[in-house]
Amino acid sequence: MAKPTYIIIFYFLAQLSFSQADKCTPILQKDFVAKIQGYNPMDLVPYNVVNDGWEEKWGLMDKKSKKKLTAPLMNYAATFNPDVTFFYEECDVRISNSYQLYVKDLMIYSEDYDDSADPKIQLLDSTNNFRGFEVDSIGNITGYSKVYFKSRNHYWNISKPFIHQNNYYAVVKNPNGLPIVINTKGESQLEPKYKQLRHTSYQKNKEDLLYVEDVTGNKGFITMSGTKVLYGELLKYPFYSNDIFGYSIQHDGIRGSGVYRDSITKSGVLDLTKMEWHIKPVQHLKIVDMVYTSNKSITSTPENRHLSNIYFVILNRKFQYLVDEKNIRFIAE
Repeated sequence: MAKPTYIIIFYFLAQLSFSQADKCTPILQKDFVAKIQGYNPMDLVPYNVVNDGWEEKWGLMDKKSKKKLTAPLMNYAATFNPDVTFFYEECDVRISNSYQLYVKDLMIYSEDYDDSADPKIQLLDSTNNFRGFEVDSIGNITGYSKVYFKSRNHYWNISKPFIHQNNYYAVVKNPNGLPIVINTKGESQLEPKYKQLRHTSYQKNKEDLLYVEDVTGNKGFITMSGTKVLYGELLKYPFYSNDIFGYSIQHDGIRGSGVYRDSITKSGVLDLTKMEWHIKPVQHLKIVDMVYTSNKSITSTPENRHLSNIYFVILNRKFQYLVDEKNIRFIAE
C-alpha cells in the first residue's frame, strides 16, 4: 500500500524542481529576445497595450519605423539602460544590451532598516539656550542642539547644512512644528510661515533654492535673499521618484490611491536645471512617468542628460504612449 504514496511524493517533488524560470525562458527567448536581436538597444522603446480587463502590458518597438517587435510581455515600461529588466509572469527578467537573457524565479525580498543614530553626530547641551549646530571642516554636521531631537535618524531632525554667503545654514522645526532655517548659532533666518521647507541642490542666479509649501498650499522655490521662483506654479513636491536627469513630472494627482493616475486633471514637466517649464501644465494632459535609454550604466543626474534618450509616458484614458524631449510621439503602428 505504500508504493503509490512514494510515487505521489516523487511526482510532487519533481514538480517543485521545475522552476518558473524554466517555463518563462523559452517564451522570452522566442517572443522577445529573438525579435530584437540586430537592433540598436538605444532605438528600442516601449509600446503599450491594454486588454479587456484593463491589464497593462508592454512590448518593445523600433522607434525609427514605429514597428512592434516583441510580444507585450513586460508589465511596465522598461528600457535598455544599458540592460532591460522587468517581470514576466512569475519570473524576474534581465536582458543585457548584447541580448543575453537571464531569468530567475520571482522572489520577494525584505530589508531591515537601521534607524539607529549616527554615533559621529552628537546632541549638544541646550541648557544655556543653545539652539544651533556645529560642522566640521568640510561642512558635515558634528552636533546639534538636543531641542531638535525627535527621531534617532538625525537628518529627520535637522537637514544637511548648506552655505549662503560663506555661512552655514540648516533646516529644523520650531516648537510649533513649522520648518525654519537657522544659522549655526540657532538664529532663525526666514519667517516661519511654511509647512514644508527643504534645501535643494538647484540654483537661480547662483543662489541655492529652497523648496517651500505655505499653509494655503502654494508650492515653489525661494532663495535666502527672499527671491521667489515659480512660486504658486508647482503642482507637487518636485523630487523623489519623479525627478530624473533634472526633469520633474508635475501633476495634481492624489497619491495613496490605487487609481491616483485617474485623479490627474493636468500635468507638465519642469526643467529644474533652468527653473523653467519644459512642458507647461495643461488641462487633460496626464504625464505619469519617465523612462530613458542609455548605452552604459549612468546616474540619472542632470550632468548625464546628454548620455541618454529621455521619454515621458503619457496616459490617454487607459492607453499609454511615449513622448521624447522634442515632443515627438512614439505610438506603435
